[in-house]
This record gives sequence, C-alpha cells and structure tokens, in this order.
Amino acid sequence: MSGTMRFRRLVLELGHGPADPATMREAAAFARLLDAELHALFVEDETLLHASALPFAREISPLSFRWRKLAPDRLETELKAAADQAQRYLVQAARASGVRQTFEVRRGDLALNVFEICVASDVVVVASSGREPTHGSDQLRETAYRSAASVLFLPPDTARRRGLIVVIVTGAEDPSLAIAQRIAARGRERLLVLASSGVEVDGDVRVLPGRTAQDVMAAIGDARERLIVMTRDGSGAGAELAAARGVPVLLVEPA
Repeated sequence: MSGTMRFRRLVLELGHGPADPATMREAAAFARLLDAELHALFVEDETLLHASALPFAREISPLSFRWRKLAPDRLETELKAAADQAQRYLVQAARASGVRQTFEVRRGDLALNVFEICVASDVVVVASSGREPTHGSDQLRETAYRSAASVLFLPPDTARRRGLIVVIVTGAEDPSLAIAQRIAARGRERLLVLASSGVEVDGDVRVLPGRTAQDVMAAIGDARERLIVMTRDGSGAGAELAAARGVPVLLVEPA
C-alpha cells in the first residue's frame, strides 16, 4: 500500500456479538481522524438459521427459562431487530462525530463476507470487549489479517482523545510514516517516530532496538500516546500492543 493512499472506509463488523454503542463511538471517532467513512457490516449467521429449521433444535426461553423449539421465523425477527438496533446506534455515533456512515446487512459466513468486501483502501476494525475471545472475534482477526485492508485494533475502554501519534518505521520509505504524519496533522497531535538504528527520519525520533511489543513499550516509556501506527508484519505485536497500552493500533498494509 502506498503511503500516499487515503483510507476510504473504516469497516466495522457487527454480526458476531451484540451491538456495542461505545465501540461504535470509538470507531466513529477514528473514522473522523482518518477522514474515512464508517461502514458497518451486519452479518447474519446462515449456519444458525439453517440449524433452527432442524426438528430437534432447541433454545431456552428468556421468559420461562424452559427449553422451546427454535423457530426459524422467530429467529429471523430477532435478527432483523438486532440489525435495526445496530443501525440506530451507528447513525447516532456517526452524527455525533460528524462522519459519513453506511450500513450493510449480509447473510452467510462472517469471514467470507468481510474478506469479499474489503479492499486496500479500507481499514478493518478488530474491537476487543475485554472478555475472553470468542470464536467470532478470533475469526474476524484472522480474516482481517488475510484481507487486503489495513487493520485497526481497538481495545476496550479507549478514553484518551488526545496524545502523541506514535509510528514505528523500518526505513525512510516505510508507508506507515506518511500515513502517521497525515493523521497527526489532521488530529493536530505531535508525532513520535520509533525507528531502527541507522534510519534517518526528520522529527522527534527514538531508536527502537527491535519490533517486539516489549521493545516498543520500552521506547515509548511514560509518553501518553493516542494511536500507534506500524506496518503489519504478521508478528501479532499489534494486538499485544493495543491490549498492553490500552490505545488503538493501526497496522498498515505494506507497500
């Protein structure tokens, strides 16, 4: 991905769990920072719909707490209600942040749908609820890694609205540098560059001895960052950094 490319959409998948207004607000805030549209994708689980048609399928009633037949019509109604609620939350979050928004409902496999719609100018949001990872969240992360899009790891309880934009670069031509510079300028934030020894980059630069999460955290020290930007390398450091620092981490697709 070229460092001059601008992100077109921030893609937020909503089908693998209940719609979370707080996550939507955080996603909308970063869509504004990236000057991108917030695109919500609600994926209806086709496997669940097929299973509901089986004669032995059962669920526990939320009223009587007794087992009852899993009715396809009722499940369809509940899925539509969940999608409608998610769309209302999305519209509210987008309006509050002043960003464009679109909402799309698809049916089928979560991973396949995310993979199909994402292109190089997109950013896929991988949000953490702070609870144990679910099959859906793990599947979304793996799909995001395999897609052509960049990835934004969004930790729970992200409350820092101001702070440094930290960028990790491996060379002067690293595409994450130009993107981080643009984000810092748009957010009116100071840029901190973490670079390997021997890399010459203008600005506030700190030497980074390695690219592990521990190396990055040691280099940042007690600085208060708003966002970490880096080129993704498959190491998994992005997710680890987001959890450890409690700030979003943007993994940019390499050139």
